[in-house]
Amino acid sequence: MGRAAGARAIAGLGVLSAALYAAVPPLSAWLGLEPLRLHLAAFGAAFLLYLLALRLVWSGRARGRAALALILGFGLAFRLLVLWTPVYLSDDPYRYLWDGRVQWAGVNPYRHAPAAPELAWLRDQAVHPHINRPAAVTVYPPAAEWLFALAAKATSGTLPGWRGLLLGADALTVGLLLRLLRRLGAPAEAVLAYAWSPLVVFEGIQAGHVDLALIPLVLLALGLRMTGSSGRAGVALGGAVLVKLYPAILVLAWWRRGDWRWPAAVAATVALGYLPYAATVGWGALGFLPTYLSDPYEDANIGLRALVTYPFGFTDPLVRGPAMALFFGLLALLLVWIARTSRPDGARLWRAAASAVGAYLFLVPTPMHPWYVLWLVPFLCVRPSPAALFFTGAVTLSYVQYLVDPPTLPAWAWLAEYGTLYALLLREWRAGRLGLEDLGRGRAEPEGVGSGGPAPAAAAPAGPGRARLDAGSPGPASPAGPAGATLP
Repeated sequence: MGRAAGARAIAGLGVLSAALYAAVPPLSAWLGLEPLRLHLAAFGAAFLLYLLALRLVWSGRARGRAALALILGFGLAFRLLVLWTPVYLSDDPYRYLWDGRVQWAGVNPYRHAPAAPELAWLRDQAVHPHINRPAAVTVYPPAAEWLFALAAKATSGTLPGWRGLLLGADALTVGLLLRLLRRLGAPAEAVLAYAWSPLVVFEGIQAGHVDLALIPLVLLALGLRMTGSSGRAGVALGGAVLVKLYPAILVLAWWRRGDWRWPAAVAATVALGYLPYAATVGWGALGFLPTYLSDPYEDANIGLRALVTYPFGFTDPLVRGPAMALFFGLLALLLVWIARTSRPDGARLWRAAASAVGAYLFLVPTPMHPWYVLWLVPFLCVRPSPAALFFTGAVTLSYVQYLVDPPTLPAWAWLAEYGTLYALLLREWRAGRLGLEDLGRGRAEPEGVGSGGPAPAAAAPAGPGRARLDAGSPGPASPAGPAGATLP
């Protein structure tokens, strides 16, 4: 298949995908179905088309300016198609808009819950009735609150306006990815892994989750870390932590012995971000977070913790705390190991980040909502793990729990999501393809090698069915895959 044929194939897949993104709200109304029920089918179909498009890129059949223009153009089109649709996946954006309104009223969002009588004068019918947990103060960190305030002021506090702000952050992510791909010697067309991800389109733009806004800050921190700029990288990562707390795991994963500027810059940025809010409410600036982490009723779609406790009858809330502590301890040890075994070159910093994010998501004992997986998607652009790729699609099965009564995740959905995930991880580990084993092995590799670049001459060819993410000039597909990546 030549470049023209590859571009035509990308165009065809793009048209079909666009039809799916546009179809959910009107088709659900026409069929009389809940949008969420139709969403699962649309997401599954879109994810299949996404895998086919990835195969075209990884095999080298969709390369060149025309293919890249189509990839970026359709990626934007998918987002615009859902920008003005009614929100049906989450009511979180209503809390965002409320928090922004509260701040412009001169009130600390960590002081009063939306249901508090002190805020009665701010209530309306467009936002307030749709807020989840109206009796709880906000859970979002300060930088997220700044974004909410910006949305309230710059967009009149509307849902499309908020999505527009996220679209701007999303564009920054694409731009940073293109720059990082060039630095790593990977083809620009590999940005399709992010630009066409159904998880990004549905959870990032349609559902409007603020998690999308932390991704460009994480990538900026990665790029600065590659240049050796510990202080500026720490400020960027600190900004990401101030949007959502979980990027803090990268402090350990990217730490180098003796480099105290790096963690100090992150800590100082986070502290300065919290200071204006904590000055008046103290520890109350943590908001709903302590309850979220400690309340067993918040458990939803949990993975490995459920596997090692539930089958043995350890479902008592008293077991929850020690089990969570155990898995957080394992995660910390793994992050330290990643840091100690990785090297400071660009390719291995990317691998360390991808491994750390994957470890966090696959070990984390807290609830696992689909939008928590958004920050894994950029790392699919280079040497993707089949397990990670699978999880960015399978995690949407967690919505099944909202379609059954009582609202608990059925065993078949859990097994399809997590059983398959851990089977794929085990397969990668046994094949030595998890990406952890060569973080620090041998000499530091050139930028392109090991991160989507040309394979070393001595590398043995892989078997059929494995698609190579080749960083060299477009040409015939190589038989090897991206670190052995196989489409699940």
